Amino acid sequence: MDFKQEISGGAGQADGPSTVDWPASQAIPLFRRDLWPSNLVLSAADLKELAEVLSDANASSRAIEFQKRDVDIFESDEEAWRKIIELMPMEYNYRAKTGDSVQGLGIPSVNDRAFPEDLNTIFFSNASFSERAINVRPGNIVEAFLAFDKPTLRMDLQTLPSNPTENRSVINVEGNDEVWVIATTEKIRQFLVKKRATRPVIHGSGAYDSFIYFLFLPSVLWLFFKLSSITNAQWLGSQTVFFNVLVAIYTLLLLLQVGRFLFQYIRWLFPPMEYYKDSRTLAGFHRAVAGLVFSGIFLSALYDIFRYLAIFILP
Repeated sequence: MDFKQEISGGAGQADGPSTVDWPASQAIPLFRRDLWPSNLVLSAADLKELAEVLSDANASSRAIEFQKRDVDIFESDEEAWRKIIELMPMEYNYRAKTGDSVQGLGIPSVNDRAFPEDLNTIFFSNASFSERAINVRPGNIVEAFLAFDKPTLRMDLQTLPSNPTENRSVINVEGNDEVWVIATTEKIRQFLVKKRATRPVIHGSGAYDSFIYFLFLPSVLWLFFKLSSITNAQWLGSQTVFFNVLVAIYTLLLLLQVGRFLFQYIRWLFPPMEYYKDSRTLAGFHRAVAGLVFSGIFLSALYDIFRYLAIFILP
């Protein structure tokens, strides 16, 4: 924070901030690192741990601001340090899926009843308070935005399953002290690696096409082969070729819609960013049941394929 002039009236008073002289700070290069969190399963305690990591980074940022202070505008070092502490708190803001939001300073109390079970987004920043108070951002900034949105199950022409799953989560680290930027980024990256969970490769671009052509359609062909006695119904055999073609096309389009729903359901079941406050028992049970169903179908189809290959290869 470039305190070229003493702040009149203190932070947040009606008189407003005095003008800050920026030209000297503009000559300092700005270093920046961006992190894109994904495949994370975070509890309320994990969010508190992340807040502590960011608070430690903010403490280092405060120390750098104190070292670079302009001694001419403060009566004492104690006054300078008090101003820095006052204007550079770690601020948080979280919002539930109901729309309710809470804003505060420091580390949020994640174990109380006020912290939501259905957390939608949470935001941390060591720059937003000073920016509102005196319209000046610190020299070294860390901001984290985590969104726990579930992929949609809606099927329409605007929701394209081939596109990657939207993930709005981002962590920005920037400043004019390169060592601080690198060290802060590495500490946050270590936290993300520790909390990373295994997720199906379904959230990337083109995953839907691979799912349809290499998994779903072969499964449909296998299913039609197993139910050949039903698909070769006498009623269809008595109809015209044109009608049978229309039925086949409609059936294929309907099956593609079923495949799209299954794909979006798997994305919904394993979101790229997941939050739980205390327990994941219900979500784990849901996934276990779905995994048993899908794995049973897949293993059955795989067994039939190898059995017919063995018959074809071995006389």
